[in-house]
Amino acid sequence: MRFLPAWLRTQLCWVLPAVAAGFAVSYQAARPGPWRDEIASWSIASRNVDQIIATGRHIDGVLVPYYLFLHYWIGWYGDSAVAMRVPSIIAMTATAAVVALLARRWWGNAAGLLGGLLFAVMPAVSRYGQEIRGYAFATLFVALATLLLAIALDRSRWWTWTGYALCVALAGLSHLLSLMVLAGHLVMVLVAVWRSGRWRALWWVLAVAAGVGAMLPLTRNGLGQQSSQLNWLDKAMPRALADVAGSLFVAPILGGAVPGLAILALKRGKATPAAVLWAAALLPVGLLYAYDQLVAPIFVSRYLMFAVPLLCALAGAGLSLLRLPVALVAVLALGAIGLPAQQAMRRAHSSFDFESAAEVILENQAPGDGIIYAPRDGWQATDLGLAYYLRDRAPRDLMLTSSEVSNASLWATECKDAVKCLGDTKRIWVMAADNLDPVYRATATNQLTYGEKAVLKEYDQLVFWRVSGFTITLFVRESLPSRPAVRAGRR
Repeated sequence: MRFLPAWLRTQLCWVLPAVAAGFAVSYQAARPGPWRDEIASWSIASRNVDQIIATGRHIDGVLVPYYLFLHYWIGWYGDSAVAMRVPSIIAMTATAAVVALLARRWWGNAAGLLGGLLFAVMPAVSRYGQEIRGYAFATLFVALATLLLAIALDRSRWWTWTGYALCVALAGLSHLLSLMVLAGHLVMVLVAVWRSGRWRALWWVLAVAAGVGAMLPLTRNGLGQQSSQLNWLDKAMPRALADVAGSLFVAPILGGAVPGLAILALKRGKATPAAVLWAAALLPVGLLYAYDQLVAPIFVSRYLMFAVPLLCALAGAGLSLLRLPVALVAVLALGAIGLPAQQAMRRAHSSFDFESAAEVILENQAPGDGIIYAPRDGWQATDLGLAYYLRDRAPRDLMLTSSEVSNASLWATECKDAVKCLGDTKRIWVMAADNLDPVYRATATNQLTYGEKAVLKEYDQLVFWRVSGFTITLFVRESLPSRPAVRAGRR
């Protein structure tokens, strides 16, 4: 890049990563159907504001700000999968530029360019850039807060501290656990105090207090919901801590290569910035694991997605030790290693194919049909997923007595008297989801309650379909003699 004018090199070092990230993240963003977490986001965001806030008192209280944002976004742009993913795509695209600016600030244009491009080609960036959740926003605001803190510590100005406080608030509103990065920011501040005096520490405390104080009113309901919301987790084993990098970067090879390159940043002329940035990336991992071990299970690698841009900035500094053409080839090679993961995530985000299940029912239902969802009390979001694709075209929900919206929850309440609720319905669909823990495949009836099974003994199992994650069965009660079930096949 030396043959280019200085001003152009300065701009290209962050523009090119942003363009690359925008292309990578948006590529086939509409192809994979929403998985259950995204379906949950749609379900809650589709409610009115009062209902969203009421739901937050029972579950996902820390995500209420994101749901409110998504609620208005859906009102403007619709609720297709790609429309709801656009905000995350934009956030990840912007993060690539911030990564480049962060690395450039301490290690120069080449480090910025390489760090930003490396971030752009990571499979994890595409995965969570195509997610209808708040992870991409948390990643952006943590990276931007880190950049603004670096600027403020070098040259304290009111606007940098104000911007930092705003980013802290927005990071917490996007995903509360992203505020663990403040432990690393404290290390940055202590180093600056040791070198430049204590006033910057006071500014940092005030900025953090303002940022955290601004976001707490909207997220405080979620602070006590962990036991119910994360009851599917067990305490993490030490192996989970050892595997966190591989899980975080999606591909284990990248989970070793990127931190390995980041270690090389410690050999650069400015080792102190590298050390404090390492602290910002590592301390949240330790804090999350300690909380998991000492308080309650919470160790999920995607909750640490905000550490990826920090590690990529460090890796950019490490790569800049090489000649630029060689370093760019290394970035391309790492991108190529991640291609299988990139392709897999663009086929499906989970093993539950709601869209195919909805197509089976839509193509084969008849007027007067009813449906049973099983299980209804788990995390499979069976009824919500079908509602996303079928809306008011779904068969009548026979067991429903109180909807998710009425319950201010993600779970409906079902009728306890199956005989009464199923009544004289002649054709009953059973949409059964595979079990999550322990893992086993759903059959026509193994996910049903005892009462539902008892009623369906009077029905003929006419036909069933198997799609990824679901067994869909049609039961029919007629005056004709019973006949053996016919398998319609897989879709």
